[in-house]
Amino acid sequence: MRAWGRGSLGSLLYRRALGEAVATALAVRDGAPSTGPAPTYAQVQSLVDGPGVTCR
Repeated sequence: MRAWGRGSLGSLLYRRALGEAVATALAVRDGAPSTGPAPTYAQVQSLVDGPGVTCR
């Protein structure tokens, strides 16, 4: 079993999101289909509009 220790999950999530954004931009530029699932606008909006959250 591997011991992972402490680390910043926020940094990992940011770097993965940035990597996927760059890969998608390059695919669009090259006329290739983007890969992997993407949340719908409604799914993203439901995360933003959680209980007690107002972003308008």
